[in-house]
Amino acid sequence: MEKTDIAKFMKKVPIDEMILGIGDVARVTGVSPSQLRYWERKGYVHSAEVTGGGNRKFSYKTVIEIRQIKTFLDEGYTLSSAVQRAQKRSVYAEVLRSFFEERFMALTAGEQTTIDLGVFDPEPTKRLIAYRQEEQWHFRLDSVE
Repeated sequence: MEKTDIAKFMKKVPIDEMILGIGDVARVTGVSPSQLRYWERKGYVHSAEVTGGGNRKFSYKTVIEIRQIKTFLDEGYTLSSAVQRAQKRSVYAEVLRSFFEERFMALTAGEQTTIDLGVFDPEPTKRLIAYRQEEQWHFRLDSVE
């Protein structure tokens, strides 16, 4: 993959536009449609749209939240606690997504994997590079080309 192709790929994946019906969501998350409707009534999850026939549709982002809630429930948490934990994880995921959308410039995989995180703010003539060596991540500054 070309350097620019990877950067475009990482920029904005439109996960809010990926919509699934309630039956598909139930199948992939293990949460029944009646549970999903209950969670929606309680305000724990939100459907992206309800079609004329009343069929609920959920965004991919919401499907991930539903799966996280289910995982916490399976671990023994109460529903309200599971929802709180899933919401916290969603915030973390959104922060990471935002960071990578803004800072990710390029990826090189192979003998040495590197991630170009763009211009290093304190030294605008340098780029911040993360690289993996011996199963550990390290950082270095390279000159801006």
